[in-house]
Amino acid sequence: MMKVILLVTLFGLAWPVLADDDGQRDSLNDSRQRNQLQRDVSSDRATTIERRQSLNRSEHRDERFDERQRQERQLKRSQRRLEDSQRELRDQRNQSP
Repeated sequence: MMKVILLVTLFGLAWPVLADDDGQRDSLNDSRQRNQLQRDVSSDRATTIERRQSLNRSEHRDERFDERQRQERQLKRSQRRLEDSQRELRDQRNQSP
């Protein structure tokens, strides 16, 4: 009888700890899931930032390319004008004796 009372008392004292273990396990799982979600969000944020920076670099490359193209066209126009002017001067010299 004494063993039964001791066993019931021991079980009564241990029950909150045993019952709370599942809650702690759930809490631990929740914490792990929350941490995983935070890592995922941080990773997504970093990926978004990297993509934005890459896009900005690409846009700057495009802008520099467009500027070089514009400068090359302007240079070609200037060269044509110079050649035209030189041709006109030669023609004028050749025409006047």
